[in-house]
Amino acid sequence: MEDVCVSVDALEQQLVADELLIARLRARQMATLAVLDRLQVAAGDGCRDLVEWTTARLDVAPETAKVLVRTMRRLGDRPDLAAVLGSGEVSFDRVEALSRFPDRVGLCEAVSYTHLRA
Repeated sequence: MEDVCVSVDALEQQLVADELLIARLRARQMATLAVLDRLQVAAGDGCRDLVEWTTARLDVAPETAKVLVRTMRRLGDRPDLAAVLGSGEVSFDRVEALSRFPDRVGLCEAVSYTHLRA
């Protein structure tokens, strides 16, 4: 893509579309990690925990693995957040932050990507 032929608006729209895709992929990762957690694959592979296993399998930093595993576990109690993440309505970062609350606090106020695509 050549910068001179692309408008700022088109570039912004591409960024928003990419973030929507990232949110959907993170939702899929959360669902897959939940299954692997229930199957206790980390212990079966000789890892201390799912964070260590995730770090090794996904080749991500330990902090990234911690955030992924922690959020995955929180989403088990927050199907509302899992749903909006899977739809791409909100970013993974927003869902991670909202997952720290035990109920729907803040979800209604969550900024959606849909308004940016209009």
